[in-house]
Amino acid sequence: MSLKHFNNLSVHIKDLSSQKILDLGSGDGNFLIAAAKQGSQAVGLELNDEYIIRSKKLAEQESVDIEVVQGVAEKMPFENNSFDFINISEVIEHVQSPEDLLKEVYRVLKPGGQVYISAPNRFSFKDQHFHLYFINWLPRFMSDVFISIFGKHKDYSQKSAGLQSLKEMHYYTYGQINKLAQLFDFSV
Repeated sequence: MSLKHFNNLSVHIKDLSSQKILDLGSGDGNFLIAAAKQGSQAVGLELNDEYIIRSKKLAEQESVDIEVVQGVAEKMPFENNSFDFINISEVIEHVQSPEDLLKEVYRVLKPGGQVYISAPNRFSFKDQHFHLYFINWLPRFMSDVFISIFGKHKDYSQKSAGLQSLKEMHYYTYGQINKLAQLFDFSV
């Protein structure tokens, strides 16, 4: 899937394979591996230790070198103007502060650089994290009740990405994500 994502981005991002890329929330490293195979210099930022270990093992199996840095998106350990392109694919909903994430993205992105952001639709029919229909149409204070009824809660005590309660996550409508991006002078 990540090679497909890289190829889809390449249609819209000129010379993506020659750019310095940051993959925020790099997970298992699939996008980083796809980027490395295409000749990109890609760096991952990942909070979860297990994902970092898995991504390095997978990269070794695929015979590519990748770099994954442990950290959080709201306080990135990178210099200003470090990256030509930043991939934020299904990550913004998991961070503590989407505003701080975008502030940091603006800081580490080179002038003229580009960002890809995908986020769950606040009014999608089926939730991608809890796999329940119409849960996103409910007010968030009611969501935990319905998640309990259907037995879809996760082990929230681990506090790693993907193991948050729905009311802690950030879903958006197109207008909301557009407005958030414009707060930091990003054009959509």
